[in-house]
Amino acid sequence: NCEYSKKTEGRSPLFSSLNGDSRIPCKRLREWTSLSEHEWRAKMEQEKRRIGELLGDHLSGKKKRTHHHPIFNFIFEYYMFKPKMLLQYSPGIGVLLEGATEGDESLPRRGFSFSEDGEEEVEGETRQQHIAWAEPLLAKPKTVESLRWTRDLLKATLEKKPELHCYGMHEWAMLYYPQDSMHEAPRKYQSLPLRISQETINSAVEAEPIRCTHFDAFRFYAKDATEKNVNQLTRQTQPEFEQPGCLHANMDLFKWSIKLFPWVSSQLLHDSLSIATRARAIDIRASPYAAEGAVDDFELSPIPIETHEGRAQYKTLQAELWKDAIPIRKRLIEAYDAFLEHHNE
Repeated sequence: NCEYSKKTEGRSPLFSSLNGDSRIPCKRLREWTSLSEHEWRAKMEQEKRRIGELLGDHLSGKKKRTHHHPIFNFIFEYYMFKPKMLLQYSPGIGVLLEGATEGDESLPRRGFSFSEDGEEEVEGETRQQHIAWAEPLLAKPKTVESLRWTRDLLKATLEKKPELHCYGMHEWAMLYYPQDSMHEAPRKYQSLPLRISQETINSAVEAEPIRCTHFDAFRFYAKDATEKNVNQLTRQTQPEFEQPGCLHANMDLFKWSIKLFPWVSSQLLHDSLSIATRARAIDIRASPYAAEGAVDDFELSPIPIETHEGRAQYKTLQAELWKDAIPIRKRLIEAYDAFLEHHNE
């Protein structure tokens, strides 16, 4: 048996044999912060309001509308996560949620532990007591190793200087199609029309080498465009080339938060989503697509990177995003470190 006790005015709950799981060191739980049910539900409702303001109707599962939205179709479809995750609450590692019961749909099931073994005395009446927490020791070994790789990637990226001269050319490289091409026409990844001609796209791609550093953008290049990138990127070399000025590297902070959830807090998950939507808006504005006026919840006037003025505008917005993403990247690394502390040999 193990014991968790919290001295609070008027009560002293006792918990024993937490789910009977011998992997969970109960002494550690006694050192964690505890939130009353009123406290954590208030925090949960605050995060729900925040995510509702950010996503609006797109959180309700209206898939057809989201599919044609140039920001949210990328966020929801490319990252392939269930929207209900954004409505579930987790405080991250190190916090116990009092009064939380298994089966509560507002809490995650994956990676969460629940205890129903305690009792508390309230006003002379004995009641069953419950707690729940994000338990890192429930992660499978394969998951742990995958999260360790991600933590190392995040750290390697943070340590590099930002490169701010790519100008979002990856979107153009995806649509590159010279007249003498021996390949099939490249696929359009948006249902939007183009704001410029194919000739203008080709000329911009051919004007100078492309300096993309993000593998998950490079791998979608049209076949004729891959050789025009300065570096031939691979998954294996991603830690070498990924750098913090890249829009997609900052957009991926949301992906890496999804991957760690529920061992990362809902607040940080939502902070990373906010950065991702900002990055995606810049991304689509700098693309060859005609996005202005396509939706009413984002300002998507074009950033014409085929001009000197457009490139200067892109670089300014890219630098602002990089600076705003730094504290989120650092907090995410801290969350990964907190998780991996429980799996060090």
